[in-house]
Amino acid sequence: MTLGDAWKALFDLAGGLLREYDQEATVSLSKFIDQLPSVMNQVTEGVSEFKPTPPENREFCKNSYSVPNTLLVKFTVDAIDDTDIVEDVLRPRVDSIGGQIKKVILSGTHLTPCIQDVKWQVGSEYTPADAIAQGLKSLALSETRVLSRTIADWFTSL
Repeated sequence: MTLGDAWKALFDLAGGLLREYDQEATVSLSKFIDQLPSVMNQVTEGVSEFKPTPPENREFCKNSYSVPNTLLVKFTVDAIDDTDIVEDVLRPRVDSIGGQIKKVILSGTHLTPCIQDVKWQVGSEYTPADAIAQGLKSLALSETRVLSRTIADWFTSL
């Protein structure tokens, strides 16, 4: 059994628990899980870059980017963030087409946009497990809600 298969087995178990609460989250988790063995095997084999590569993307954007209004979101805890580099690449191009770039820095991580609202169905009795689940859910979603509000406000300002 590979590391990817082990992760898949773990998430399959979690998916079984989710199925009774939230079908949409189960489908999303299932799609994610199905990719794990392949991705983990690629990482194990040394694959560490996306295609096209970041330099290829930067070169393309430097010459071809044509979106006049751009929102860049940077998170405070993100070791692989390239927002500042992307801003430096895009700014001359966006300025040349009369557009504008807005960059915001929000609390969160690279995974903040991926966090989903898992529906937690409280049983006939409210238990400590329900209280803990709802508290963790609220904490996990707070940064995602700020992100959503920031994006909605940006669209409204256009």
